[in-house]
Amino acid sequence: MQQSLLEQVKQGRQYVNLWPHRPELIQYFSEYRAVLVSRFVFKYGGALALLAFLMPILFIGIEQLKQSIVYSLFIGSLPVQALFLMNNKSKEKLPPSLANWYRNGVEKLKAHDNEAELIIKNPTFLDLAKLLNISYSQK
Repeated sequence: MQQSLLEQVKQGRQYVNLWPHRPELIQYFSEYRAVLVSRFVFKYGGALALLAFLMPILFIGIEQLKQSIVYSLFIGSLPVQALFLMNNKSKEKLPPSLANWYRNGVEKLKAHDNEAELIIKNPTFLDLAKLLNISYSQK
């Protein structure tokens, strides 16, 4: 199924927002580092793009206008690039060891009478983010 560009951006944003804001997740999921970088880019990307535009012009002069525009456009596009990457990562299937851990987590949640709709067959990184979000919101 083909997704439009806007749907891909929304899916990437949803994926980033699903991950809980917990520092201990860095130790267990290399994936979480990419989520943290994406959050950083969302927060500071606009300011960095403005800075990349203004600094060469202020310190070197107006003759650097073309380079300033290119730099600011590149840095300004980083949040959108991060959303596309997060969308692609959310669709990837979990590696076998992580998939087993995910299945155990889903079984434990269902044992506690949780009504969450989590798939057990062929889980993706989006499903993992949902599981972590549910388990950390219950604490």
